[in-house]
Amino acid sequence: MPITGQFPNESYLDGLRNDQESSIAVVYNEFRRPILQIFADKNMAEQDAIHYFQLAVIEAARMARAREIPASVSFPESLHALAMAHFRASTDAPESPSVGSFERDRTGWIPVPAPEALRETQKKCTVWAILPDLDPEYRTALLDESGGSEMEEKRNTCREQVLRALRQENASALSELPDWVLPALRDAAGYSAWLHTQELEQGWRADTPAPAQESNRIWRWAVAVFLVTIVGYSAFQFFVRPKTAAEVYADNFSPPGSLMADLRARYGAEMGNDSVSARPSMCMLLLREADAYYQASDYKSAIDPLLLIVTDSAAICQSDAWYFLGIIQLQLEEPTTAVQCFAKIDDIERYGEDLYWYQALAFVQMAKGNPLLRDRAIRAVEQAIANIHDPKRRARAEAMLTNLSK
Repeated sequence: MPITGQFPNESYLDGLRNDQESSIAVVYNEFRRPILQIFADKNMAEQDAIHYFQLAVIEAARMARAREIPASVSFPESLHALAMAHFRASTDAPESPSVGSFERDRTGWIPVPAPEALRETQKKCTVWAILPDLDPEYRTALLDESGGSEMEEKRNTCREQVLRALRQENASALSELPDWVLPALRDAAGYSAWLHTQELEQGWRADTPAPAQESNRIWRWAVAVFLVTIVGYSAFQFFVRPKTAAEVYADNFSPPGSLMADLRARYGAEMGNDSVSARPSMCMLLLREADAYYQASDYKSAIDPLLLIVTDSAAICQSDAWYFLGIIQLQLEEPTTAVQCFAKIDDIERYGEDLYWYQALAFVQMAKGNPLLRDRAIRAVEQAIANIHDPKRRARAEAMLTNLSK
């Protein structure tokens, strides 16, 4: 059965050209399972199948940047063809019928690089595999073409270090630096794609279902009521068009009206201390200053006092400032920066539920500008649902997931 995608071919290709990291995540999460299943049906070991799939993703990203994949060709089938081509190139298996650089597959002629070009990508991956453990100075020195005996001596030292690492990675007795090492070191976009596939695979291996929460009878009844509500809402949604990510975001983003009011609600009148004076006076002064700008919707001016807190103030104020910075970045429609701010919050016990909620909304906001990120937003909402205990907010998260999943 042919592999199909949930987006038009142009969306995948444009995404890989203009937002490689996010789009590789979408491609990886959508097509890893079906392509690995094809290899499993051919009795291939899972680790080998993962390797060829990763090579296909890296190759597809390169070809998208070079505009070597026509939009008229099925992107999922291209990815499958590239994975099979890399398998054949690495094992010297017989080539399928081809004409030039095009391979016959289910959907017709699909562009596939020649075996020599595929092996070049595989060699680059060998180099990229040693880079994380290699001193960045070695890479810089090898690419530096300036003269001088001192620089040449440094390059020789670097070559020996790279050779040693390649021998361990390849288990081969290389005597001199291969000519394919330097092109790999220069290929920053390729290395970025390779590195992201490694990170994504680690995520797949570490991704386990959230443990079920122990609950009392009242909680079980509450869950039952909200499940009935969600089922009814889902039935209604079945007869109308699915909401866009922008609509889902607008329905659910309700930031605090005041930073100080949020602090009082979160900590109580004494702001989480035995006495008000225990909280640094400069911290409170900066928070009030940020709140004045915030309430006036001058979000950019509100950032400065909060940045002073995270750089100079006492640790007790750090989580507060990072949380409000994340909220402000969402107001400014900078969701990537918002996620980075939320990731710096240490007080998970106090901020955890809000943290997961607004982090999920940040990914929904990203999906407003890039439809390929809708799947990533869904995963973020699922993670939020697993960590939200407030019944009303959990119901909103369930409804949000329903809208995003249609």
